[in-house]
Amino acid sequence: MLREQQVIIVGAGIAGASTPWQLARRGVTALTVLEQEDAADRHSSGRNAAILRTAMEDPVLHLLARESLEFFRRPPAGFADHPLFEPCGLYLAAPAAQAGALRAWALDPECAVGAFEVPPAELYAKVPELSPGVEALISIPEEGVFDLSAIHQGFLRGAKAAGAELRYRTAARELLVEDGRVKGVRTDAGDLRAGTVVLAQGGWGARLAAAAGLDLPLVPYRRHLLVTEPLAGVSGWPVVWLSGTEFYFRPESGGLMMSPCDQAVVDPDHGEEVDEEQLGVVAEKAAHWLPLRADAGAAFFWSGMRTFAPDHRFVIGPDPRCPGLHWVAGLGGHGITCGPAVGRLAADWILGPAPRDEAAAALAPGRLLSRPTLS
Repeated sequence: MLREQQVIIVGAGIAGASTPWQLARRGVTALTVLEQEDAADRHSSGRNAAILRTAMEDPVLHLLARESLEFFRRPPAGFADHPLFEPCGLYLAAPAAQAGALRAWALDPECAVGAFEVPPAELYAKVPELSPGVEALISIPEEGVFDLSAIHQGFLRGAKAAGAELRYRTAARELLVEDGRVKGVRTDAGDLRAGTVVLAQGGWGARLAAAAGLDLPLVPYRRHLLVTEPLAGVSGWPVVWLSGTEFYFRPESGGLMMSPCDQAVVDPDHGEEVDEEQLGVVAEKAAHWLPLRADAGAAFFWSGMRTFAPDHRFVIGPDPRCPGLHWVAGLGGHGITCGPAVGRLAADWILGPAPRDEAAAALAPGRLLSRPTLS
């Protein structure tokens, strides 16, 4: 049985949650969000480090992060009943070899807001067991740790309250394309018709489009995270992100969350399978920077996916090859940080006319059509 819908959004992660929320606020109520899992946070949006870090080397992406920061600071009435993040402080640190590169972008007002350089002694006073070697230290005291669930569920709850339908355990199997235009999606429960289809499911969306002859070079990568057993003396530490060795840590659940910042190309169906060898990589980096904690036991060890375009910029907007098809993908681990602005920009494109803000053209899917795919 065919059902006519105005907009179908495939994927209910942060991209597929913020987009219908933004559309619903502008009066679009004929919305259906399809999620293949039994909950919206089973993949990237629920398997990340929850770090609020708006400082980004790419000024275009920072524009969206800066816009989103204002949302997190002052969310609309009713969005959540408590703050969306804890401003516990964020430090970007680098040894001598990377100090100049870190300063060059992290102190650029086009790439960071509220950031300033401080003496490394400030960090050593807060994390006294950190190994020597930090040469450059950038402080962003008003950033820190997100409440992921409050943000994600706030978007979904608001969209549903405005009339959007959210279907769990409903996978989009095929794009319906007729006369060169998207007409909906095929699911196991039947065909759903719509004049607009939004692909907001990372690597799975790229695969769905490729099956319809609409390849876009989006590649998912795996990254591991670990939370140690409870540890004494770490609860007041800030978020610390170390360049060069690429390692970050922050307090979590009485212990420390750590990541070796690894990345390996994966098939999205297997992207969250754990590579046990990465436990050794975490231990090696922890032994270098936090030698007193290197032997801490692991309470949790998992992996998540981060999907990238070749230029590492987001992919937001209409596919020029197929009218009605839109992308909100390739967020590369910045989905929560930039979520409000990502949804706003996607809604701008869907409702038209074409947005004129600086990020729109830079993130539009058409820019990728002449680029080679990643190896």
